[in-house]
Amino acid sequence: MPTFKISRRTVLRGTLGGAAVSFGLPPLEAMFNANGTALAQGGALPKRLGIFAWGGGIKRDRWIPTATGATWDLSPELAPFANVKDYINIVTGLAVKTGNPQGHHAGWGGIFSGSSLIVQPKGSAPFRSTFGTKSVDQFAADSIGKETKYKSLEVGISSGLNGAEGTTLKYLSHNGPDLPISAIYEPGAFFDRVFGTGFTAPSTPAMPVVDPTKGLRRSVMDAVQADLTSLRVRLSTSDKLRLDQHLENVRNIEKRLAMDTVLPAACKLPTKPGAIADSRGHELLEERVKAMSDLMAVALACDQTRVFSMLFSGSTASTVYWQVGVSEGHHGLTHDEGGNQPQVHATIVYTMKLFAYLLEALKNIPEGAGNVLDNCAIYGSSDLSDGKAHDLIDYPMVIAGGGGGYLKKPGWHYRSMTGAGTMNGENANNAILTVLRAAGVTDAAGGPLKQFGGGSAMTTTSITAIEK
Repeated sequence: MPTFKISRRTVLRGTLGGAAVSFGLPPLEAMFNANGTALAQGGALPKRLGIFAWGGGIKRDRWIPTATGATWDLSPELAPFANVKDYINIVTGLAVKTGNPQGHHAGWGGIFSGSSLIVQPKGSAPFRSTFGTKSVDQFAADSIGKETKYKSLEVGISSGLNGAEGTTLKYLSHNGPDLPISAIYEPGAFFDRVFGTGFTAPSTPAMPVVDPTKGLRRSVMDAVQADLTSLRVRLSTSDKLRLDQHLENVRNIEKRLAMDTVLPAACKLPTKPGAIADSRGHELLEERVKAMSDLMAVALACDQTRVFSMLFSGSTASTVYWQVGVSEGHHGLTHDEGGNQPQVHATIVYTMKLFAYLLEALKNIPEGAGNVLDNCAIYGSSDLSDGKAHDLIDYPMVIAGGGGGYLKKPGWHYRSMTGAGTMNGENANNAILTVLRAAGVTDAAGGPLKQFGGGSAMTTTSITAIEK
């Protein structure tokens, strides 16, 4: 390890057109202790919490692994996690205990807040509700999101959302009843918010059209070139390689964001460079997930936030998974497809493939003696267990990451046999409490988190089988 040490919060600074520009650094050896297990200043490596949410549930016969414990094998719907299996804990047999006034609403609100939702006058809608309390990510952000520039970051992928039945089905993150947090759906907008382009558009129509990729590159990296040069000469060889890889990652993100940008004939730049435009009504889900995942991985690595959510697809969503040969909206498909629902199954496998990409993006960024995923607790779930059955039993729960050493690695399949497959099953909030503790969330007094959830769903018990 080098003797030269710098703070984990070091950023490079510069100016462009009179505007200040800052550029976050990747995790460098110079930021950690000799063992790569703590920051150079003596503090622990940051822990993070993330949520990945999808609508429509799973097919239990193709989701639940046959074996339990450390020797479990990937089931057909979990097969996409092959490259990150060591970081995956699968929890099955649990039930959402927050009540079930209306299937999709109850599952979505219960599994992502741990408390009962608030039923509202439905008006002309079939049903209407809002979260009864803060969502899990915002509960965590109140504890571990105070020291970063962004308390939390929220991104969305599919726009096929149900916005007619209150806030529950349209949003994932909530600060409380009727206080949803809007997600960012365009990677270019997410890039601008987190990293700041500092780009100044042409002031007159007579100016030539400028390649937006060059503008981004000039504003973000060229503007901090002096700081880059000064820092680089002091770094070790391995840190220089890390820095060069980080710069290349940012360049690749910029290129990806600009791929589908079409400059208008008029002499002006697009208002949102890098927008991933849907093609002929087909949502580019994979392209959007990859761009957002790469951006989020860098945001976490640069400690811009420690809490995030990715709303992949909503509850009762109209998302069409044309990528796997489906032509019907997903919610309708989960109800209408006959037999063992092979098309629904294909959409679940596809969704897990993109969830896995997010995890791999985190795993690919070194941090200390490991990588960013080692210091994350990522929680993935859905609005129902089985979309057709509308049930809240034997719930699909993925707990990924190392949790800074809190979670078992290689991961386990924990199956609770206490009332498995019924509403007498173990409380799903037990698993959420494990995720929160793994992410370093504390109680109001700063001590260990002892409980989570509301009303009869409140728990003081975590899933110790997947904890070290």
